[in-house]
Amino acid sequence: MFVEVETTTYCNRRCSYCPNSLFDRGTRENEVLMPTELFEKIVTDLGENHYCNQFSPHNYGEPLADKRMPDLLETARAAMPLARIALYSNGDFLTEELFARLNRSVDAFIITQHGDKMPRGVADILERAGGNHPKIRYKTAAQIKANASNRGGLIPLDVVRRKACGVVMNELHINAHGKLVLCCEDFLASKVFGNIADMSIEEAWSMPERLEVHRRNIRGDFSLTACQTCGFGRAF
Repeated sequence: MFVEVETTTYCNRRCSYCPNSLFDRGTRENEVLMPTELFEKIVTDLGENHYCNQFSPHNYGEPLADKRMPDLLETARAAMPLARIALYSNGDFLTEELFARLNRSVDAFIITQHGDKMPRGVADILERAGGNHPKIRYKTAAQIKANASNRGGLIPLDVVRRKACGVVMNELHINAHGKLVLCCEDFLASKVFGNIADMSIEEAWSMPERLEVHRRNIRGDFSLTACQTCGFGRAF
């Protein structure tokens, strides 16, 4: 199981293999911050259900661009002591000081390089740790591009289409507006099952419409356009 919560829509990068390079959703001018109260509701709901799987505060925004992130993750850790908190970041805003504070709440840092070289702060952290840190998993730009998807058909890639899809059956993806969207590929929220502000986590997990969509996807019976056009390729 996996829960992904976007706290900010802003990202400082415009990578060619990300929809942020094609749409203005991720600009600072259009930034949407998830209300702190809504974030607290989500993690409290999860904690009360003894959630013990992965929780990640990201979607298409850069989580460390959200200055609330250390406080948000401290709240998440207190509410969900059994969860595995994994922070996905491009590393551009990461410093040794910020890492030390986040390290108290985070179980894993997945740093994805999107420039020509490793961000300075990440390099400093790894150097101080002797070249390797047990909580940091680093992905290079080449690795990212080699496994790029077309984001439900938004990115012009020569892709291999999915014959079936079960990867999101047990996942919840909540964007900064609080919308429960189809999956991690649904950048534009083309399919919204409701708003998490109006439902409990239990209701979100068991929502009949959401489960029916994913059951059909498992069979390869794709009813949604985003699912029909989704795929992975090596076009870079």
